[in-house]
Amino acid sequence: MSQMRKNTFDLVKDVAQRLGIAISHYPPPGSLERHLRDFLSQLEINVVLDVGAFIGNYAKDLRNLGYRGRIISFEPVPNSYENLTKAMSNDSLWRGEKYGLSDVNSEALINTHSKGNFNSLLTLREDAEQAYSLDPTLRSQVPIQLRRLDAVLPELIEGIASPRIFMKMDTQGHDVSVVKGSAGVLGMILGIQSELPAVEIYDGMLSMPETLSYYASCSFFPSGFYPVNTFRSLQVSPEFDVLFSRFEGRLART
Repeated sequence: MSQMRKNTFDLVKDVAQRLGIAISHYPPPGSLERHLRDFLSQLEINVVLDVGAFIGNYAKDLRNLGYRGRIISFEPVPNSYENLTKAMSNDSLWRGEKYGLSDVNSEALINTHSKGNFNSLLTLREDAEQAYSLDPTLRSQVPIQLRRLDAVLPELIEGIASPRIFMKMDTQGHDVSVVKGSAGVLGMILGIQSELPAVEIYDGMLSMPETLSYYASCSFFPSGFYPVNTFRSLQVSPEFDVLFSRFEGRLART
């Protein structure tokens, strides 16, 4: 930024602050978006695995942040996958897979809700359903396919020179099972993003301490915590998006 542009920016910023308005560079410092952008750049990531892609919003955000590498999105729910297909139609480096990732290769029933971003293999608790204003009459179950990542990754990255992989997971309580199913290829994954519960809104989901402990056993250590879906009236954040970096130095468990 030239000195003249900097001076102009500082002046506009100062005037805006006096009016109670914050002006900052995008992505804002301290945000998940800024951290993620810098994280992917620093690790020279060229393949992002978008697990629990829903309708493709995360991949779109990556493109807006300047990421230009490969994206492989996994979305097992047919309606969501149809929308995902439309979203990636004009992006030759973004592909989709119509199955979910887990620790088994099998069929399963996924619980679907009036808001598709709550779809899960686990059962959403009734109080959480009420808190998020989900319509209980629209609950359903859909058969889906599940695959282990270590069974499918070699084919998915075939032809990619020197893949440097980052895996984002948003599977509503199933993230640890995804990592377990990646056991044979974890050495290729340099970082992960996982949604951890401060409040366990699904029956049977692992707590935040249990999840952190398991990831540490796989040499993934937290790099940043960012609240999700904060209830402003209560000042409670039930979930956190957490970035993890692979680290096999002295912090790794023996």
